[in-house]
Amino acid sequence: MSVLIQLSEAIKKSIEESCEENTAIAFSGGVDSTTLATVAKNVCNVFLHSVGTPGSQDLEWAEKVASKLSLPLQKHVVDEKEVLSLYEKVYSILPFHPFKIDIFIPVYKVLECANEDVVLFGSGSEELFIGYDRYYRFLDEGKDLDSILKNEFENLNKKGGDVWAIKQIAKKLKKNVAFPFCNKKIAEIVFSIPVAERADDRELKKGVLREAAALLKVPKEALLRRKKSMQYGSGVHKIIEKHKKELEEKFPQKLPPRNGGKAMMHTHLNTISSIMGAPFSPAP
Repeated sequence: MSVLIQLSEAIKKSIEESCEENTAIAFSGGVDSTTLATVAKNVCNVFLHSVGTPGSQDLEWAEKVASKLSLPLQKHVVDEKEVLSLYEKVYSILPFHPFKIDIFIPVYKVLECANEDVVLFGSGSEELFIGYDRYYRFLDEGKDLDSILKNEFENLNKKGGDVWAIKQIAKKLKKNVAFPFCNKKIAEIVFSIPVAERADDRELKKGVLREAAALLKVPKEALLRRKKSMQYGSGVHKIIEKHKKELEEKFPQKLPPRNGGKAMMHTHLNTISSIMGAPFSPAP
């Protein structure tokens, strides 16, 4: 059995095991969320949720791919006023995430609106399948990318990591969440593939995932969509940048939770590097 077949089967199993009778998916129409939806719709009732400003790419693309999947889509359109209100709500839960609050604004909105039994997120895909530009910079600089990816994947669910942060929002809103890509078997298979092969598709990124997703019959529209982070595709980041100075003054960074400092520092510095272009490699 080829590695890609093993991977596609592991992804399928993890998604199926994450589903409940009525399952919501944070949906952008990209390869991550569309893979979740393609598999989930065969085992449960699926409801897609997409967040964005008027005319944003994520809303337009989500509608197109949802139609291909024949799945219901709820579009949550947020204007400037609501984005700023959501910023304050996220900050009240994650005041030590000053560089990443805009990422969690669409997350908060989905969790606030979704009434299904569980909400699935594609978290973990970037670290497994090399989804960030900075990872390719690390390769160019001769850094040990495989070790960096493993470290960042392991930190996702630690205090300060993205999965941990989403769980904090879910807890506040009394919602159930699941992360099918954050799966031990999937990680074992992915990290058995040489990093050079995993980084082969530099233009679209996540080439290995796209190949595995093709085996799962994910629509070609999602397979060929260029990666765009949630905060950018949703249009949220543009609003946050416009109000950056006043937000920083009104909502200053607070200390991270105890024992989470190291993972938090990695998260913050990696975020800075992706925005500012200054490469950062986690300490071993």
